[in-house]
Amino acid sequence: MSEPLILIVGAADTGRAPLAAAMLRRHLTNRGITARVESAGVLGHDNDPASPDALAVADHLSLDLSAHRARSLSDHLVDEALLLLAIDSGTARVARLRFPQAAPRIHTLGELAGRDRDIPDPFKMQIGPWLVYAREIDQMLQRALPQIMAFLAELSASSVEPGTKNEELTRITTLPSESSASPPRSAAAPGAPPPVVAEERRAAAERVAQLLDLMAHMPGIVEWNAAREQIEGAISVVQAHPADATDQIAAYSALLRAALALTPAAPGAAQLTALHDAIVRLARPISPDDVGALSARLGVWTSLS
Repeated sequence: MSEPLILIVGAADTGRAPLAAAMLRRHLTNRGITARVESAGVLGHDNDPASPDALAVADHLSLDLSAHRARSLSDHLVDEALLLLAIDSGTARVARLRFPQAAPRIHTLGELAGRDRDIPDPFKMQIGPWLVYAREIDQMLQRALPQIMAFLAELSASSVEPGTKNEELTRITTLPSESSASPPRSAAAPGAPPPVVAEERRAAAERVAQLLDLMAHMPGIVEWNAAREQIEGAISVVQAHPADATDQIAAYSALLRAALALTPAAPGAAQLTALHDAIVRLARPISPDDVGALSARLGVWTSLS
């Protein structure tokens, strides 16, 4: 499957949008997450370079916008993008009016960051305000990362390519906790015997759950990097042993890996407990409700301590 596209939507695509795209690319790269992050604008400044102030700020932040050229938001880009992240609410409004079929995939940076805030456009301001607003955009991107990663996890767990029909993309980018499209697993085959979970899967899940329980009750006894390697290994073992065709283990594993990417080097007790609870579920077939619960938890992961 090709890399999913996250599109930062700005006004002219010469200032805040390309800066935000470069920042988000760096955050995802630092976490080992593969995705295309690009930008576009709603005002039609095609082929204009990044503004001199944006170039100066980018250089100050060790980012490179020298090759950037503005482009207009188009049907092709809208259809291809997994997520359209508008730099402010005015831009989001314009994008939703022009592309109503994509409205479920259009969010503002403030919405995903959990803040009722639009970063002002520092056009024609001095470099000081540019730097202040650029740093605030970066902070909001970091706050929005759990939601962004949840979108990416949902796509990576599906077989649908970016650029498929709009209704398919809408289905993918609706978080499981918000969707009632998937029936409960128990309704799939009434009266059928429960699916068998391989012993290797059950043992791997139980082993890591015990490790996390130990870490939560005796902080410092296990180094996190070593524990994380064991968790990653267990996820791989579990994913290699789906119980049956209805087992949602692929989606669940993708969300677990997103949670690990968001977990700091010194995880708090609440994060360790959340990981423990999520890992315990691996010992049995994963239902849509399990995926929805973990997806919802991922949205507040960085606030756990």
